[in-house]
Amino acid sequence: MTRTITALTVLTIIATVGINSAYAIDGDGTSHVEVDEYPFNITILEGGSMTLHNNGEQTIDFVSYGWFEGTVPANDAIRISFPAVSCGTTCFVEGMYYISDLNGGQQSTIEIVKPVPVYVEPVYVAPIVVAPIVVEPTAEPIVESEVNFGATSSETLGSYETISDEGIYNVANYEGDVDLITMQTQLANVTSQFNNSITKLAQQKVAIENHGNKLQSLNTQIVTLNGTANDVSTLEQTVLSLQLEKETLNAQILTLGNTTTSQLATITQLNVQVSDTSILDSKITNLEAQVVSLTSERDQWKQLANNWYAIAMEQLTVMVNFLGI
Repeated sequence: MTRTITALTVLTIIATVGINSAYAIDGDGTSHVEVDEYPFNITILEGGSMTLHNNGEQTIDFVSYGWFEGTVPANDAIRISFPAVSCGTTCFVEGMYYISDLNGGQQSTIEIVKPVPVYVEPVYVAPIVVAPIVVEPTAEPIVESEVNFGATSSETLGSYETISDEGIYNVANYEGDVDLITMQTQLANVTSQFNNSITKLAQQKVAIENHGNKLQSLNTQIVTLNGTANDVSTLEQTVLSLQLEKETLNAQILTLGNTTTSQLATITQLNVQVSDTSILDSKITNLEAQVVSLTSERDQWKQLANNWYAIAMEQLTVMVNFLGI
């Protein structure tokens, strides 16, 4: 994850063609370190920077999770700054930072340390001595006055008013000795704590903004739910109607299932009958016998009809002849 830094640019690509350098790590432990090998383990003073040179043939992709990430093409270099003050949302305080190679899985380290306080000899400033002001008289006697720098602006000596800053001089006297190294160490610790507080404040501001966005989203959802609350009864009626329709469909499915079962049983019986040819053969034999019997009976009835027809004709002929018709 890349942390945004507003005050300083963390990653700056340097257009430098890779040349066989005479160093591997130059300036280790100072405010700027030149790194010509990978992976690496270096020490940088707080607020310093480094330049990573890629003299290989493969691109270097690395990440320090939660802090920074970068890419260094072959024969190029990248400069990374580690601000400790005026650093926006990310300050690089004293500690160990681990860097992972996204390609080969190698690990590198950057240890950031505080600079060693340097004792500065205090400069003694001699007090300013103001000579008395003498006014030559004309017709009046001489008046001498001395400006007292210890007096307040409301005090007056002679005929002159002192010119001083009451706020500067209104302080109690300190009887001890001033330890400049201790003061510088305390100042560095206070500065580090202040930077940590600034970083936490920035993170809390981002978290508050995120919570605000979530709250706004929840309020929008509440408004939407309130707007649809009046439609609950309609939805309930719709659900009830769908449930009744579902029950009707289930009943129809059950009826169709029973009908299907009956039809399957009939089909099974028909299949049995079709497959059993003996029954059909028996029926065919019976039908053939009935045909033979009916044919014989038909012939008999036909012969009988012919006989009666012949008799009728003979009688009709006798009657004709007898009656002379």
